[in-house]
Amino acid sequence: MYIRQQCLISFEDALKMQPETRLEKIFSTLDLKPIISRLPRKHNGPRGYNAKYKLRALIAAKIEQIPTMAALVRRLKNDPVFRYICGFGVIASVPSEATMSRFLRELTETGILEELFNLLVNKAEQMGIIDCTSIAIDSTKIEAYEKTKPRKYVSQNGKSADWGVKRNTDGNTEAWFGYKVHAAVDTKSELPVAITVTPANVHDSEIALKLVKKASSVLVKSPKFYLMDSAYDCNDIYETIKNDFHAQAIIALNLRGTRQPRAGFDFDGTPICSAGFRMVYWGSDNGVNKFRCPHVLDKAECPFGTDWCSSSNYGMVI
Repeated sequence: MYIRQQCLISFEDALKMQPETRLEKIFSTLDLKPIISRLPRKHNGPRGYNAKYKLRALIAAKIEQIPTMAALVRRLKNDPVFRYICGFGVIASVPSEATMSRFLRELTETGILEELFNLLVNKAEQMGIIDCTSIAIDSTKIEAYEKTKPRKYVSQNGKSADWGVKRNTDGNTEAWFGYKVHAAVDTKSELPVAITVTPANVHDSEIALKLVKKASSVLVKSPKFYLMDSAYDCNDIYETIKNDFHAQAIIALNLRGTRQPRAGFDFDGTPICSAGFRMVYWGSDNGVNKFRCPHVLDKAECPFGTDWCSSSNYGMVI
């Protein structure tokens, strides 16, 4: 005859005796009070679940890489330790998938999640984790869960999933149906400081300045450099970052659609002197551009000087 021995301590006391888990460490340092004070007072679901516990469950789902709301609810039901860390009772019921989905929609509509993200960015900056000197901007694809559909049937409301085309790291073109995550990332810590999501068909350059504005409004220290790939190579981005944000945009040149320059000229139409140096632009008259010898203007050290291409002290002119 076997008799099961009863526990001498409670479940909660047993957890306190165990080493602190990663989730517990995160929740112990994460200040949710400013966000909790703005959470919806009403409780979705027949039992009225605490909004704080539902918020902790959503955060835990991202930390534990739980992909869907259904998987989160299953984890809450089947894992009493996970359920307890999120705040729900050990033997109590947990919210349904519909309840959690409605709660997430409320958080999104009120902008509370973005405020929580900004608070974390500010805290990381105060702790010196985020350097803020250089910010890199790029996008990545997210495939939609919904079934793909022809482009002509896609809703053009700026929020629904759409078709996008992008070159991957190997230089190959790939298409997908879904969304894009556009992120501004601190280059030292590799942590994001501004994020936005768009349908996949939105071009990267259309979102760059919005990310720059978001990042500058969140960070206390103003970034000095913004680094981007050739998809962002346009005059508006250069000028706005320089004039409005007093920073420098470092962007790879976009050479798509360009032609091989004529002999004696560089890629942008600047003449190349006989010694192989770019000549210096010296104004224009009636649509004719003037270029002068770079050696005379101290822009290059020509080993031949000026005598072999021009007898004038003014230097060779094109």
